[in-house]
Amino acid sequence: MSDSSPAADRLHRIEEVPYAMTLFLLLVIAAIVLGLIGVVAEGLFYLLVIGIVVFVVALVYLGMHIKRSGRHQRTLR
Repeated sequence: MSDSSPAADRLHRIEEVPYAMTLFLLLVIAAIVLGLIGVVAEGLFYLLVIGIVVFVVALVYLGMHIKRSGRHQRTLR
């Protein structure tokens, strides 16, 4: 049996969303910066690869967060 009410669970999920979106945006910005440096700077192609990997990680993180949040689930009528 859970000690928390459904309202408390909902509030916890609402408070969690800004932090998750902030982390996602920071990962995307880091990926863009690394990718640009990797393309522009000669001999730093590995930064482009790292930027692509960081971007993929950010997308996976966002996908896991959306799936876990349960806000996008359809109800059957």
